[in-house]
Order: sequence, then structure tokens, then C-alpha cells
Amino acid sequence: MINYQESQKILAEIKKSKNILINVHRNPDLDSVGSATALYQALIKMGKKVTLICPHEIPENFKFMKGAEFVQTVDFKTWAGTRPAPTDSFLILDSGSYDIVTGSKEIDLPPIKKIVIDHHLTNKWTDYVCRLLDTKASSTAEIIYRLLSDWGVEIDEDISTSLLSGNAGDTVFFKYPKDPTVTFAIVSEFMKMGAKYNLLIEKFNDSLSFGFVQLLGELIRNMKQESAPIGKFVWSAVNYKTYEKCGKPRGARETVADSFFRSIKDMDFGIAMVEDEPGRVSMSFRSKGDFDVSKIAEKFGGGGHKNAAGANAKGEFNKKIKEIIRILS
Repeated sequence: MINYQESQKILAEIKKSKNILINVHRNPDLDSVGSATALYQALIKMGKKVTLICPHEIPENFKFMKGAEFVQTVDFKTWAGTRPAPTDSFLILDSGSYDIVTGSKEIDLPPIKKIVIDHHLTNKWTDYVCRLLDTKASSTAEIIYRLLSDWGVEIDEDISTSLLSGNAGDTVFFKYPKDPTVTFAIVSEFMKMGAKYNLLIEKFNDSLSFGFVQLLGELIRNMKQESAPIGKFVWSAVNYKTYEKCGKPRGARETVADSFFRSIKDMDFGIAMVEDEPGRVSMSFRSKGDFDVSKIAEKFGGGGHKNAAGANAKGEFNKKIKEIIRILS
């Protein structure tokens, strides 16, 4: 049984390509790295030349996934003139818009043939030769699994480890799957294929840096609650000075939003905010049930899923935080 009608069209484009790019999106998470490295490994098996690129460095504890050590950190401002040539195709994964790929709304992508594979409700891509959008999937890794199955690719223990990691990341380690029956059936398949679950736990959950945990503590310590017409919510914000003092750990904002803010009794949603660059506040919105935070994120030029979304806002930190809370209240 074929999972996606688009599978063979995407495969035909890949077969015509000799030099393929795959993105890992800004502020890389488990799904972006897991889906990209799984597809990377599959294309290498097919004899393709593949380059993985990301606007930010891959966290050290993500490099247990095969291929993650080869991800090139690129500055998209200058990348257009320096990218590997000839470049035939750009596979854009887990990214609802071009700024998720580049890390900035001010940077455009060069005119390369684009193939978009994603699961975000707010996907805004229009410039592509193929787009596979499955908003019912819990992760982009889940889509890649089905895509590789449609192609008849043998999924070994390394590919299955990447796919398991991506699925675990976007379901918050299986707390919030879109469809538990589907997710756990797929996870069972990954385990049968040899996925290294214990390695994932060791590297992702049991290898946190001291600064990462410090930043979690700052976000929790600064947490406040509000009651507004749109709903009750909790929020916290950390400025760049504090972020820098903690060693600028990536992922703490998302972790505190996932593990704590969305889980507070009687709250509809939560927002974790970090000034991760001077004058830029990155926001993670989380909710539970039917409360749709993707619509809130869109007010700030962002997007995502119904229960997990993000956005960025530029401006002086204290003024911008007051403005954000005022808009929500």
C-alpha cells in the first residue's frame, strides 16, 4: 500500500538530481535533525551526493544520530554565492516558511528547485516543485518513514534511530501524539528495526548541560500567570544577559514550555520567551486540548501546530515583552 501520492514524484525528482541539499531548521530540535539525518542516510544508500546545512550549530548531544556530525553551519546571508555547485535540489524538511530554514525573515533563499516535506498546519510555502504536507502526522520523521517505505528503502538501525528520535521529540517523548494508536505502532516498528532507544535517552535526557538546567530554572522562577479574554495563561521571559550567562543553551525554552508550561492545571496555554540575540525575543507557545496556539503565533509572524507553535519578535527586550503581553491580554 502506498502512503503518499507524492512519493513517486519526489523520488523521480531525486533520481534526476546529483547534488542534493537537505536543511536542518533554525534552533535545531530532535525532529528536524532526526528527519534530515534519516533522509540523508537513505539518499546516500541510493548513491546520491548529499549536503546537510543549518543556520545554527547542531547540539553536541544530537550527534548520536548518524549524519548529524556532517551538518554544515551556514550563514544564509552569504550562502547563496558559496553553496556547493552544481546544486540540483533542496529538500526542505520540518519548516513551515523560509525564515525557519534561514533563521531570519530578512533572508531569502536562492532559486533552487525545492521539495517541501512538512507537517505544520501553518505551512506557507508556494515556491516548490513538490510539496508533501501531512498535518495528521505527529512529526516530520513520521512522514519520512512513510516516504522511505513507499520507495522501498531498507530502514536499518541507524535510520530507525533517527526516525525514532524525531518522533520522540515532536511528541514530547510520546506524551502528545496526534494519534496514539498510529504513533505507538510506528515506534514498535522502529524498535523491531533496531532503533537505539537507550542511546536516545542517554544523549537527550541524561546529558543536559549545567547551563541548560540553569536556564530552565530561570524561566520557571520568573513564571507569571495572566487571565485574558482569550484564556488563562502562564508566561516567562529571560533577557540576553541571563541567556548568555547560562552559556546560551539551545532548546531550554522549548523544553520548559513542553514539560511545564502546558501542563499547569487550569491554564489554557503557556509562553516561554528568551532573548537569544540582542533585540530578538524567541517565543514558544504550548497548549493542551482544543486551544489553538498556532493562531496566536501567527499574530507575531510565526506559526506551527495547534498545541505547539513559535514566533520571533524584534525590539528592546522590556518594551517588547510588555507589548507581547498587552497583545495577548
